[in-house]
Amino acid sequence: MQLSVDEELLKSFETVYRLNDGREVVFRPLKPKEDVEMLYQFYSTLSKEKNYFRFLSYRKVTRWIVEEWANVNYDQSMVLVAVVDNGGERKVVADSRYYLDKSTGAAEIAIVVHNDWQHKGIGTNLLLHTIKVAKEMGVKKLYAYVSSENRKIASIGIKLGFTTKWYPDMGEYGGELILNK
Repeated sequence: MQLSVDEELLKSFETVYRLNDGREVVFRPLKPKEDVEMLYQFYSTLSKEKNYFRFLSYRKVTRWIVEEWANVNYDQSMVLVAVVDNGGERKVVADSRYYLDKSTGAAEIAIVVHNDWQHKGIGTNLLLHTIKVAKEMGVKKLYAYVSSENRKIASIGIKLGFTTKWYPDMGEYGGELILNK
């Protein structure tokens, strides 16, 4: 079967990250119809703290909301997931997404790694992969807002080249990374 250009491009965004213990994590674009259940399981089992850090407020996760989050077009909204084979069962362990404002070329980015998969390099490497994909898709700038309590992602962002600024009126940090002029 011949893949369309879009499918070939999406396929080119798949990569494998190997954990220190030898397990493989596949970073790939979300497949809206196939991945909804895995995405629901991922988001519905995040701790309240991780949920808060991801949304900057606690948000109850429902199937309807996850179906909306899975509705991506890859042009203005891109979602990359980290998938593992966990005892014969595929499982989403991280989600990185951006939403592009086509008029400015700037995209807001968000990333979250499941509590059970923290401190394995997944978040940093998925963020690096998302930056690469965004560049290839022509995104000019990535930006994010981060809770002042989420020091880990703020320090990772700085390490990866994001400039940061404190927004006292919002009580959050903002970061941006210029990708393409």
